[in-house]
Amino acid sequence: MKVLFFGRLKDITGSREIQISDVEDIESLKAYLFDKFPKLKQEIFSIALNYETIYDNENLKDNDEVALIPPVSGG
Repeated sequence: MKVLFFGRLKDITGSREIQISDVEDIESLKAYLFDKFPKLKQEIFSIALNYETIYDNENLKDNDEVALIPPVSGG
């Protein structure tokens, strides 16, 4: 699956996107990402699966696109 990073999360991972396989759900994806990029644990972000905001109990497929989105503020 494709995992996209935006804003500050892109700076932490050093990449706008990565490819991951063999991850079954959002919870295990987060565990994988926190292991690979420990600084992500300190960040607040929402997760979108195929352009829809989701929660940790969603299952994933190889062709999914997951986006990690930091809080957005404006003025």
